[in-house]
Amino acid sequence: MKTEAQSARIQPVIKLVRRTDPTLVILIVLLSVAVGLAFLKGGGQLAWLGVVQAGRLLETVWLRLPLGFALGGLIQVLVPRAVIARWLGPASGVKGILIGSYTGIILSGAPYVMLPVVASLYLAGAGAGPIIALLTGQALLALQNLIVWQIPFLGVGLPLSKYIVCLFIVPLVGLAGSAVFKLLGRLPDLEAKRDLSASGAGQKEGADKT
Repeated sequence: MKTEAQSARIQPVIKLVRRTDPTLVILIVLLSVAVGLAFLKGGGQLAWLGVVQAGRLLETVWLRLPLGFALGGLIQVLVPRAVIARWLGPASGVKGILIGSYTGIILSGAPYVMLPVVASLYLAGAGAGPIIALLTGQALLALQNLIVWQIPFLGVGLPLSKYIVCLFIVPLVGLAGSAVFKLLGRLPDLEAKRDLSASGAGQKEGADKT
């Protein structure tokens, strides 16, 4: 009887631990460490200065964040999952990695715009390799970065040499990243959320058919 009672008490705790987002826990721990270091280094004044800086950053991007999230959500509902799975899914192979790599050429934008879009593609069924290639391609091959920033500051030769080499490197990063992702399959990422999203979409489609 005692064992059953103890088990009944522990069950809610176990469920809470399973539902906890590991990424959120990591962020809270890092924030706590940073606040502690600020207090040790400069007391409450330095910690408050960090809060002020955070407020200034939020003031700069507060409108762009919800717009980026809205764009990511709309992509999930507008682009059929079957299309994403066909062109960027785990079974798309080298084709998906090449598409992800060179789509980055035309993509530009700050992280708070790009990452919700990339996350929505991943949640909608894109594979790890194409997503890694897309992120790498956007960082290394974006034409806006080349034309607006690199060439004006560094001339043509150096940026163009780097760009040509990166055209071949980015797909290799996607292939290698896909292999590494399989080895690190137990690390927290969007996999569980994607499975939940897929089950929700399947239930919705079934309801629509009935």
